[in-house]
Amino acid sequence: MVQPIDLHSDRIVAYQFSGKITADEIKSIADLLDKKTDRTEKMRFYAEYTTADGVTPKAIWEDLKFDLSHLTDFDKAAFVIDSDVLGLSAQVANLVPGLEVKYFKPDEQAQARQWVMN
Repeated sequence: MVQPIDLHSDRIVAYQFSGKITADEIKSIADLLDKKTDRTEKMRFYAEYTTADGVTPKAIWEDLKFDLSHLTDFDKAAFVIDSDVLGLSAQVANLVPGLEVKYFKPDEQAQARQWVMN
């Protein structure tokens, strides 16, 4: 399941991921981000993975399609996740030039939110 998180900024898109993440959920996020990335200001992404049980292959494909078409639209991404279960999109994000990515442990949620907002 994917639930939006309101960090009170039009520039930051934030979600909490739990359970099995599906292609439909990733597609709905990608559609929203497609609309928001038309702006001149760079966007930021924040993700909390609480009890994520993995990602379907179709969801991975949707995520990669979005990532490749928006390589320069983001300047920061924060991932709150157990380091043992880093997702593919989090690993791919490190390869994007001009995108600063940081990973935080679940007990560092407040620091992650502060970092992505500044």
